[in-house]
Amino acid sequence: MYARFRSRPTFYKAREQARKAYGVSPNTMRSLNLKGARGFQIDQTIDMTDKQRLDMLEAMRHPRERDFYQDHTYHNQWIDRGLDKNQKRTIAARYAFMKPGFQIEPWVWYPGDMVEVASGESRGQRGTIIAVVKFKNELIVQNINVQDVTLPATETRPEQIVQREHPVHVSMVRHVDPETNEACDVRLVTVKNKETGALEEKRISLSSGVLLPIPPKDESIEVGDPLKDTAYQDAAELTYEAESELAVLTERKLRAMEEHFVGRLKESYEYHRALSAKNEEEMRRFQKDVVQRAASSAVDALYATLDADWWKEELAPVVAEMLEADAQRAAAAAEAAHASSPAATSNEADDDDDEEDEDDDELLADTADASDPTPAEDRRGSDGKP
Repeated sequence: MYARFRSRPTFYKAREQARKAYGVSPNTMRSLNLKGARGFQIDQTIDMTDKQRLDMLEAMRHPRERDFYQDHTYHNQWIDRGLDKNQKRTIAARYAFMKPGFQIEPWVWYPGDMVEVASGESRGQRGTIIAVVKFKNELIVQNINVQDVTLPATETRPEQIVQREHPVHVSMVRHVDPETNEACDVRLVTVKNKETGALEEKRISLSSGVLLPIPPKDESIEVGDPLKDTAYQDAAELTYEAESELAVLTERKLRAMEEHFVGRLKESYEYHRALSAKNEEEMRRFQKDVVQRAASSAVDALYATLDADWWKEELAPVVAEMLEADAQRAAAAAEAAHASSPAATSNEADDDDDEEDEDDDELLADTADASDPTPAEDRRGSDGKP
């Protein structure tokens, strides 16, 4: 029977129990209990009993007691999910420091302490603690776990390979007793200062009973990587001259601000101007269409409700006036067209020439009568005509 299920390791594996705070499942707040809902949530049927119970217990919780979210971090949420063994191992190794209770308490390792490596390749070697990585429970000890580090090349220097200390876990080192000069275990105790009478936390060696004070935090230590960070002297060097550069920088800043804001306003104005013109044109078309539809509706209603003879009799005088006005305008337009035509202009010119010839004949006749001394009766013929 074992051969039948040998490919199913989860068949014999016990079910993992999720960590609970206040007896509440870690996913209670993320998956609410829905009653009567199939495929969708109904706000009226959400059971908020667990939420109310959690709020009540949270209000009763002592400040020093761990709350729900401290016991159910992202680390626990990932571990509690249906992941396979490799996924759980990867997550646990990558985010191990996120697990509640991962950091060692109380902390008794501080920079400046002399420690001895108790296990590993450097077993038996001693060194001074340079730095501590508290949230990972690691230390950086002088001349311990030294590895090569490659610095990439830059414009001013080629690629370099330097040696640097790498972190080691606190479980691999032990303190060195200053009295016996041997490796020892250290515990944290609270003692009373004889001079001030105040309670202080100090470390005590379990082998000799010597008190090791906790060194105060040195604020003068420069934090950072000296190989990659800029030196403090170079960073603090004054390279800005306000008298000669402030005016130029201010002018450049103002010009850039002006170009930016003016350009933005111009783009906005052009965009809204075109949009406003389009809206006005559409509104004009809409109003015209509304008027036309209203007029057609009124005419249809007039035709449907009123007698045809009634409106014809009422509109007859108006129609007659309109027809007469149209006839007058047509006659005036015809006269204007006839007057402006070339034939009419030539006829008028011929008439003017005939009138001028008649005037000339009359003038010559008057001149002849004035120059002839014969009386008018003598100049007449037998028929009595001149």
